[in-house]
Amino acid sequence: MKTKYLRITLAFTTTLLLVAASIQAAENWTRYAAQPSGSKVKIEGTSTLHDWTMEGSIIGGYVELDPGFEATPKPGKVVARAQVAIPVRSFKSGKNEMDNVMQQAMKHEAYPKIEYRLTEMSLKEAPKAPDGPFQFDTKGELAVAGVTNKISLLVTMERIDKTKLKFSSSAPLKMTAFGVTPPVKFGVFRTGDDIKISFEWITVQRKETAK
Repeated sequence: MKTKYLRITLAFTTTLLLVAASIQAAENWTRYAAQPSGSKVKIEGTSTLHDWTMEGSIIGGYVELDPGFEATPKPGKVVARAQVAIPVRSFKSGKNEMDNVMQQAMKHEAYPKIEYRLTEMSLKEAPKAPDGPFQFDTKGELAVAGVTNKISLLVTMERIDKTKLKFSSSAPLKMTAFGVTPPVKFGVFRTGDDIKISFEWITVQRKETAK
């Protein structure tokens, strides 16, 4: 009985130590927050009349990286987390009618933001040059119009300077996969289901540690 009690106590103590270590590591992560300017996001699609493009420059959120990766990046799984938010109404095509149609299709009143959460990140290979770009295989959850889907992205990270990082990627998507019905206007303007979303996201290092 005493031995069993000691085993339970030891297991509980070990769990507490692991949790404490995880919290300690998280508090030391380096946070890069969205910079107010310089970012770009684009949605490209087709229609029965012509191809179309909507662009925005607002990408909010943050990325947190383990200081171990910051010091000596190695290929393989990276301890990181990220959350991103893009206002639906920030996308503009240059044509008010097109903007209104797409924003309504994306249910912007009920779901005003496109949101993304990183769930897994792996470095493909170390850069060949000190200032070379990093390439990551990533997995995450993308929420659009109230529907959340898992998404895989090949993400490139570049160091702009000692405190700034630029993340970029692109991916093909289907509107209907997120419950968005491709808009039809005046009975003749019909958008295609397939779209491409791409972005360049500028982040800047926060002085304080993440908590």
